[in-house]
Amino acid sequence: MASRLRRFLHLERPRDGGAAPDPAPGAADRAARFGAVQRPGAAPEDAPVTGAKLERFGAEPEPALQLLDRGDRLPFTRCRRCGMDSHALAVECPGCGAALDTPEQRAADERLRVERARQAEEEARAAAARREALARAEAGEATSRRALGEALAREVGERERRRLEAEGLGGGPGPLELGARVLRALGTYWRRGGGGRG
Repeated sequence: MASRLRRFLHLERPRDGGAAPDPAPGAADRAARFGAVQRPGAAPEDAPVTGAKLERFGAEPEPALQLLDRGDRLPFTRCRRCGMDSHALAVECPGCGAALDTPEQRAADERLRVERARQAEEEARAAAARREALARAEAGEATSRRALGEALAREVGERERRRLEAEGLGGGPGPLELGARVLRALGTYWRRGGGGRG
């Protein structure tokens, strides 16, 4: 077993140019070896400058993004000749090369803006009309559901009333009660002498 573990004794390199450690060092050699380990010294007076700044680890500054205020104008320019859209500050159409900063082009952009505003208004009105129609349909459906429920309840009530009357348990005259009435009437008839013998 010692021969298999012997290889671990040669892992350390010799220090300070000394000789290689003995393959089987004793207790004295071990104490000398660990005693020769260098202890940390004092920090150097002037630390080397690395150029690293701690500010780079702080919060990122707000981006200086400036937005173009176009007012109520469109955020793009559409060429009146080829219909290609360009960014708001373009002066020449990338599709056909037409100038985009002419008064005619500005008038075409204004017409397009007015048309789009009109379309948006129509779409908003149509959406409001759809919402109103949907609300009316839901209210009508709720009313018809309630009427259907009431009719169903009346029908079930009438059917139950007929069943109970047929069994003689209902509030109205059932077959037993009708029979009792007939017998009472016959009894009165016989007492008066209507059923005389003879």
